[in-house]
Amino acid sequence: MPHAVVRFFRMMNREHNRAFQAAGVSAEQAHVLSVLWELGPLTIGELQRLLALSSPTLTGAIDRMEKDRLVKRVRSADDRRAVYVEPIDDPSMQRKINKIIEDTERRCFAPLSAGERRDLLRLITKAAGGLEGATIPS
Repeated sequence: MPHAVVRFFRMMNREHNRAFQAAGVSAEQAHVLSVLWELGPLTIGELQRLLALSSPTLTGAIDRMEKDRLVKRVRSADDRRAVYVEPIDDPSMQRKINKIIEDTERRCFAPLSAGERRDLLRLITKAAGGLEGATIPS
């Protein structure tokens, strides 16, 4: 079983990476943007927890994304120490990335029925919940 999960993760990751090349972003960058579009500006720490990425990996991705003008860092008006990552408003890019995510996930989960996809999501969410307290390597 563990090998099957890792194998599927790698296969799906390759699918995402290939698909996102057409949009000019990596899968990592696309997922950062997707979360920011859905939830709004977040701190690096919040993004790190949501995406389960190490601090250096996420910081490097945000640095590249800021250079490519996909996101910007904004100081909090309430707490000058807090810095939020905010997506640049680009409806065309948002539509393109959302479509790639939908298409790729449809291909990856095509063999499953709608009920099986719901069950899989429920089970993955439950398993991930058991790891929530685990620390992410820095």
